[in-house]
Amino acid sequence: MKGLMKKLILPAILIVLLVITKYVLWDFNVSSGKRVGNLVKISKKGKIWFMKTWELTLDEGSGEQLTSFLSVADEKVAQELFSYEGKQVILFYEEHIIGFPRDTKYVVTSWKPKDVQDLVSSVEKHSSVSSSVVETLGKTLFCSMLGSLKKEDDLYKSVKAFLKKDNLYLYKQIKKCND
Repeated sequence: MKGLMKKLILPAILIVLLVITKYVLWDFNVSSGKRVGNLVKISKKGKIWFMKTWELTLDEGSGEQLTSFLSVADEKVAQELFSYEGKQVILFYEEHIIGFPRDTKYVVTSWKPKDVQDLVSSVEKHSSVSSSVVETLGKTLFCSMLGSLKKEDDLYKSVKAFLKKDNLYLYKQIKKCND
């Protein structure tokens, strides 16, 4: 029995050490942050078919010093970024000790379009005015769209009937356009 225990202890210790090493090297993040720039390139690549990873290039300004290379581990985040290539983004990332099997040790965890951040900041700065401005803008756009339909009376009546049946909230907004 003791001989069997000795034979099992060494492999168990090795397995525990491998798991700890894997966690420290690949999963433990040593820093986190955000980077803002133009998403220049995103591609899925790798020499081994089952180890392909999403890699991206972010241009943070002019010059090679301001070009960042990051990896994306989450498939959903990668697909969202893939459709946003060529636009300004804010990337939130974690830095790991080793990036394997990824090309970099920087892994994007989430992101958002830069223009949305600018809009949110602007609204937050002017919060006392923002709700009335947004409400007025929404009403103006909706009423303008309805006004353009009035030229085609049949179309206007059809849209109005459709809204009455399918979207009572928008149907009630029609009255506000006439006020």
